[in-house]
Amino acid sequence: MAETLRVGVVGCGMISRDHLVAWRNEPRAEVVALCDPDPARTADRGAEFGIARHYTDAARMLDAEDLDALDVITPRQTHRDLVLLAAEHGVPVLCEKPLCPTLAEAEALVAEVGGRTRVMVNENWRFRPYFRQLREWIDAGHVGTITSARMSLTRSNLLADADGSIPALRRQPFFAAEERLLVAESLIHELDTLRYLLGETRVVGAVTRRTSPDVVGEDSAAILLTTGDGLPVVVTGCMVAAGHHYREGDHLVLTGTRSSVTLDRSVLTITGAHGKTVEYDEATARQDSFDHSVRHFVDRVRDGGEFDTSMADQLATLALVEDVYRRAG
Repeated sequence: MAETLRVGVVGCGMISRDHLVAWRNEPRAEVVALCDPDPARTADRGAEFGIARHYTDAARMLDAEDLDALDVITPRQTHRDLVLLAAEHGVPVLCEKPLCPTLAEAEALVAEVGGRTRVMVNENWRFRPYFRQLREWIDAGHVGTITSARMSLTRSNLLADADGSIPALRRQPFFAAEERLLVAESLIHELDTLRYLLGETRVVGAVTRRTSPDVVGEDSAAILLTTGDGLPVVVTGCMVAAGHHYREGDHLVLTGTRSSVTLDRSVLTITGAHGKTVEYDEATARQDSFDHSVRHFVDRVRDGGEFDTSMADQLATLALVEDVYRRAG
């Protein structure tokens, strides 16, 4: 393998900047080519990051470039074809979440890929530093036996700004037509993070609702889960909450027999037998999650180890998402 991984990026939309900053921060890899159906977007990203080779077709890019990895940052409906294209070339893939729009499609893709290449799903939420710190406290026994968990994401991103525009649709216009919205696009992060922190969970009940006239999918949800030993876990989300920032962070309460932990946006506090407060800069923590995800991808590509967020791991998270929609009717 080359000393420096040659990376191709497909998709130059909003999230691509976070990815490209992360690749720039990784000294063992270099993005050598960009691809997007819109040449103006590749031109803008190329100029910003000094990447000269641009394509409008991923197949042409893979044929023309000697790539060691492909980063897929495109809408979920396109992931299957791009992952299979990379598999035909034997190129490892870092694929934005979700792997596919539904569990059934993802299961079929895993079977189609087989052993032709390796795929990591970019479930980068669990790489955020406050969740890593919390996992360290849990593993060290500081929390004791966990007795309950509540996690919420509350935002105003489907309410109009002062200028009349909708922040979520301004940033990601495809949200408007998604029949599965809040849970599939946002709360999937919380469900995956709770799996990382607590182990495997199952859905006991779920309710979803749409309030915004500007989308067809749900914009609020409440989910009740449990772990194998009966731990109650509640996840809620809302995209139409006045008075909250349109990109407000998570709120998490984890109670235990030794200590309890609260994450209030980017302030992590443990109280009880152990007392400590750690404050994070949210913008830095967000970018750090992309940096950590890319670093983990490069580590595992180079050493052949298993990705923490492999396709198999993603299937477990997608099974929760699927069950939420089934139970919500």
